Amino acid sequence: MLNNLAVDNSGENTGVIVGTNSGTINLLEHVVKIPSLISVIVKKIGTFCYSDIDEESSACTLIPFKPEEKLDYNRVIKYKEIIYQYSTYYENCEQALNIYDNSHIGSKAKILNSVKLWYCKSKGTLLLELKDSKLSDIEKIRNNSDRLIDEVIDQIQCAINGSKDFSDTYFEELDLGIICFVCYCFMKCKILERPI
Repeated sequence: MLNNLAVDNSGENTGVIVGTNSGTINLLEHVVKIPSLISVIVKKIGTFCYSDIDEESSACTLIPFKPEEKLDYNRVIKYKEIIYQYSTYYENCEQALNIYDNSHIGSKAKILNSVKLWYCKSKGTLLLELKDSKLSDIEKIRNNSDRLIDEVIDQIQCAINGSKDFSDTYFEELDLGIICFVCYCFMKCKILERPI
């Protein structure tokens, strides 16, 4: 018999129905899909990157390689699985950059060359720190490949933080978008060395 059961619909209902709850319910009101997030990342970086860089180097596109080859060649450990997983968003990044480039002519090359410049500066700093080492330059890079990726990610985050339009995206979402963009840049030979 249900004589003690009462239905009450008072208060504010945000669309969640729960039987018995013994914890916290977090509602995500702002959910972003990864492809649209990549567009946000491209736009934010595009407003920050260097305006005097015009040409995109196509040296990497002359010699095709597989992601595994470049990961192994550079001895990437920390980001290996991440690059495998998020390199599937390569086409989304390419599309987002092309769309942004259509409305901001030359911005794709500027963005990619800015990333390449950030990598080259980090690599130069590393080689300077290890100048007395007997290792070859490529061995120094291989031994520090994850550190170099970390430093490029830091530069991208600085560029995004320096962007004028930063209010409508959560930090966790930005991290995911940055990872997708870094994987794209890795595949475009803007981060780490091309296998030879």
